[in-house]
Amino acid sequence: MVEEKQEATVGAPNPSPSEARHDGNSTAEAPLLIPEGIRYNCQGCGRCCAGWSVGLTDADYSRVKDIDWGSLHPLLKDRELFIHREEEFKEGVTAYPHFTNPRADGTCPFLIDNLCFIHGHLGEDEKPGTCQIFPYSFVQTPTAVYMGVAFNSMASVRNMGELLTDQREKLEAYWHKTRHHLQCRARPDAPQAPPGNPFDEIVLTAGCVVPWAEYLHLEECLIAHLKAAEKENQPFIETLITLEEIILEAIKLARAGQSLAEIKNFEPQTNTPADSSSSGIYQSIIAMVYYLYLVYPTIRSRYQDLWQSQKKSVFSPGLLAQRAKILSQYTGAGISTILFKTATLPDIGKNNLIKSLNYKVKALDEDINAFFCRWLYVKIFAKTYFGPAAANYPLLAGYNSLIACFICAMLFAKGEALKRKENAIMIADLYEAYWRLDREFLTVYQILPQVSNGMALAYSIPRVFRSLLTSLSDSMQNN
Repeated sequence: MVEEKQEATVGAPNPSPSEARHDGNSTAEAPLLIPEGIRYNCQGCGRCCAGWSVGLTDADYSRVKDIDWGSLHPLLKDRELFIHREEEFKEGVTAYPHFTNPRADGTCPFLIDNLCFIHGHLGEDEKPGTCQIFPYSFVQTPTAVYMGVAFNSMASVRNMGELLTDQREKLEAYWHKTRHHLQCRARPDAPQAPPGNPFDEIVLTAGCVVPWAEYLHLEECLIAHLKAAEKENQPFIETLITLEEIILEAIKLARAGQSLAEIKNFEPQTNTPADSSSSGIYQSIIAMVYYLYLVYPTIRSRYQDLWQSQKKSVFSPGLLAQRAKILSQYTGAGISTILFKTATLPDIGKNNLIKSLNYKVKALDEDINAFFCRWLYVKIFAKTYFGPAAANYPLLAGYNSLIACFICAMLFAKGEALKRKENAIMIADLYEAYWRLDREFLTVYQILPQVSNGMALAYSIPRVFRSLLTSLSDSMQNN
């Protein structure tokens, strides 16, 4: 698995679904729908501009290639600012023909004083298309374009800036930029996207498909329950369980041939299992997610030659020898995290996942509950947790992947509280966890297909994380 910064969407998929998500067959007049109560403006912290090789189309590169950057700033002098992968791009191995060449610390070479030097010197429209439209997401459906923001930006994680609903004109322009960027990125020999829209039918779970219009009944119910839960300050774990029960009821209705409009009459039960202890298999599943989304990236970040997206497995014979050292680190970290449930993160330290799971802390306060509700609302509204935007996960699998992210974030934050010997979770630790998690969630399609398919299979198990959620809930009661 390797990483590139993706354009304008959370969970950018393989090239064919990418065009499907911004479907050229759909009309450009589809209305742009914007989530309510969500804020974002760049705060200039610079964290988004590190840990990536930003992909450039030929059009992107043409705007910046002839400028003598070294004469404009000493930090750009005598540096190879770009990496060229034209041949790999033609072969379909990379998503772009050109990439930025990060500094040794992983930051973009054009990040100076936490600001983009291209933007400051030439203007926003001259930046690579990916950078212009990050962290916005745009998902084209049969009836509208739904936008959202990735939480791989501290400003979006912390809900900083103007309301998105007050920025409609700018967001409309970003949507058009997104479509133009994808047209520039497309290969001439790329297969044509199938007719229609990838959201014409929604896969709720394997063998259970509903039309888009039927799915909208389910989404309306999910968002209504989520908003009510936030207003009532319902414990977020109870909210997660409630929404999963609604999804499972929708699957039951669909399989019985009934309309999902009936879901409005459903009263979900959030009964906990008689045995609330989490079994080893579910602990191992969450440990694997913790490894893939939090531990693995810290290893990959040390090897910048891996940052240009490619489809070849690092396990292929031609790459095995040169990757031996890297693989040994992957293996060691994987064994420690998945088998022994002890994860190590640079600058963070070790986290015993089982101790963190059971560590007693106070119940989540209203601000933290509101933060979790906002995150889940954006994912559901923007439709970036299932389908083309998330490695084509069925809806149930995508929702359970969100539960897995929540559990990982809680383990991260509880681990930090344990180190401090405090009995309260800090919202700052959750901000950090979600910034890291959404960074990997938006590149889920780059995971090797065998791993991605295995995760999708595990996520498709109804109530797969119920015992873990119950253990978390028990650790926060009456403290």
